Amino acid sequence: MKKVILYVFSGTGNTQLVAELYKKYLTDCETTIYKLGKHAEGESVPSPLDYDLVGLGYPVHGFNAPLVMNNFCKSLPAIEAEAGRKKTFIFKTSGEGLTFNNYSSQKIIRMLEGKGYEFITERHYVMPYNMIFRHSPTMVKSEYIYADAQVRLNVQELAEGRKNKIHYFPLRYWFVPIVRIEWIYARLQGPFMKVNMKKCIKCMKCVKACPLGNIKYIEEKNTFKFGTNCALCVCCSFGCPTSAISIGLLNGWKINGSYQIQKTAADSSLEFPFFTEKEKLKGLYRWLYYKYYQRLSKELADNGIALKV
Repeated sequence: MKKVILYVFSGTGNTQLVAELYKKYLTDCETTIYKLGKHAEGESVPSPLDYDLVGLGYPVHGFNAPLVMNNFCKSLPAIEAEAGRKKTFIFKTSGEGLTFNNYSSQKIIRMLEGKGYEFITERHYVMPYNMIFRHSPTMVKSEYIYADAQVRLNVQELAEGRKNKIHYFPLRYWFVPIVRIEWIYARLQGPFMKVNMKKCIKCMKCVKACPLGNIKYIEEKNTFKFGTNCALCVCCSFGCPTSAISIGLLNGWKINGSYQIQKTAADSSLEFPFFTEKEKLKGLYRWLYYKYYQRLSKELADNGIALKV
C-alpha cells in the first residue's frame, strides 16, 4: 500500500476540510495529514522521505502561499539523486476563482524542484471566504459539492500518473511578488489586533485555535497579547463566539462565525448549482466565480466525474 503525507496549513478550516476529502478518496493509500503550525515540545515532523507521495495544502493569502508554508518548504530535506524525484502535488483554497491565484505556488515549486521534488498536479479549490464578505448558504453548498468532485478528479489523476499543472500567463506573474508584502504586513498587524474585554467571555478559544500560538492571555492584566508571528489567517476573529476580536486595519472585512460547510452542503432545500447559472450571477459574483466554475464543470464532465448532490 502506498503511503501519502499531506502537509497542511489551515486557519479557519477550509484547507483542512479539503485535506480530509483527499484522505477519504485515497482509498488505496495509507494517508497521513500533518498540520503545520505550533507543536508540542519534542514533536518531530514526518519526513517526506518515508512516503511515496507528498501533498502540500494551504489557503491562498493575497495571491501567495502563506509565509508558514514557504518556510516549511525551505526546511524540507533534499532528495538524493539515486532515490529518484519525490512525486508531489499541491492543493490550495481561496474565496474566489480569480486566475491570479494560479501563481501562488511558483516560489515553493521552484524551491522544491531544486531539492529533487517532482510536481505532478496543482489544484485550486474555491471555498467560503473568511474575510471580505460572507458567502451565502447556496454558495457554500455549490463550493463544497464541486470541491468534493475536484478532489475525486485529482485522486484519479494521481493514480494514473497524469500531470495537471495550473496554466500560467507570464505577463501576469509580476503582480504576485508585489502582494507578497502581506508576509511583512501580517507580522506588523498582529500587535494591532485587540480584544473587547466587555464582550469577551474568556473561553480561550482564540488562544487554543491560533495555528501559530500567537495569542496569549495575560491574567494579571486581564488582557490578550497578540505577537508578531501572525499569519493573518483570522482564525481568532472568525471563531470568536462573541465577535470580540478586532483585526486592526482590516476589521471592515471581518467575518464571524462558522459556515458549517458539510451540513450546509447536505441541505436539500438549497438551490444547486449556483455558480454555473450565468444569468443569475450579477456584477462581482460573475467576475469572481463564473469562468472558474465553467472551466471546472467542463473538466469534470470530460473526465466522467459526477457531482454528488
